[in-house]
Amino acid sequence: MTTIAKTTRKLRSRLTPARVLAAGAALALSLTACGSSSSPATSSAPAAANGAPTSSGPSAAASSTAGGSSPAATTGAAATSAATAAPVKTTVLLDWFPNPDHASLYTALTQGDFTRAGVEVTLQAPSGSQDALKLVSAGAMPLGISYEPNVITAASKGLDVEAVAALVPVPLDSLIISGGSGITSPAGLAGKKIGTTGDPVANAILSTILSKNGVDVKQTKLIAVSEGLIAAMLTENVDAIIGGYRNVEAIQLQLKGKPGKVFPVDEQGVPDYDELVVVAQKSKLANDPAYQAMVKAFLSGLAKGDAAAQADPNAAIAALKPQIKVGDYSDADLKAMVPVTTKLFKNPDGFGSMSAGKWQAFADWMLKNKLIDKAVTASDAESSAYLPAK
Repeated sequence: MTTIAKTTRKLRSRLTPARVLAAGAALALSLTACGSSSSPATSSAPAAANGAPTSSGPSAAASSTAGGSSPAATTGAAATSAATAAPVKTTVLLDWFPNPDHASLYTALTQGDFTRAGVEVTLQAPSGSQDALKLVSAGAMPLGISYEPNVITAASKGLDVEAVAALVPVPLDSLIISGGSGITSPAGLAGKKIGTTGDPVANAILSTILSKNGVDVKQTKLIAVSEGLIAAMLTENVDAIIGGYRNVEAIQLQLKGKPGKVFPVDEQGVPDYDELVVVAQKSKLANDPAYQAMVKAFLSGLAKGDAAAQADPNAAIAALKPQIKVGDYSDADLKAMVPVTTKLFKNPDGFGSMSAGKWQAFADWMLKNKLIDKAVTASDAESSAYLPAK
């Protein structure tokens, strides 16, 4: 595994309450001092909340035409408006650098799906995995990609964000047990070494999984391997890892000839959740029809890209490959990872759909595990009102 790929998992940490408060305070000071905020990885001033910065980050790409509709309007009406209205530009701040999780975004961009939906889209890499929530909440970035646990944490602290679509509608985080350890299930991890990034959510997930399998986490030895999850497994310094993704680290282990036993967390007692979500500014969604229309148009285009990526993983690979920097993922990595990932895009309730019941269950689980210090109601964190009609 390359150094950069290792760093991906290190920086994809969830927002703890302390991080939310610190990040919000720092951002507020920055916006006050500067009078305006610049997007991460650029020095240009941000556009209005439904527009795009005048320059884009390292992963930017765009297409044009515009329009949209209010949340109550039909997709057909949005398309008719798009054909006559002036172009609407928008920027989407990713959760991290382009990777297989973003295959539907880049497929939609490459195929012109956003253009036909009536929105000109720039996809931009952030400086860190927490940037999207901070900047969208402050109105300094129109849209972002984040994680359900982060959005719930943000809601518990009153950040001005709301998930509007599930991009990856299942957990990717998995417990991966070394194939050479002789351990066949989580029940066999008592007394064993488990590698962890130190992410509080991942550690709570591990504790839940072990408890379900009759093991107290105190019976194991947690090894802080940070960005060396794969290296720790390959060198047999640990018997298992938590915090790796079933569509990334699990695949890398296979490619290196040391496949592990993969236990998706939602199959091991952890409430189901949406790994990646699209986030928008909550207050602006409630009060700005133009912003509402832009969000709806963006999601309409993304739905097309999502369907195309699932139908033809090779097309998704072709769309994603030009965005991958040398050393991030090899051609072999993408060829193996993207088909696995696109299968996980399938949402039984329709593209982007989020279950209020599942969000509530996960929020309650976070509160029980002291990952948040205030109860969150699902409707405070997510809304499916802007998804295209089924």
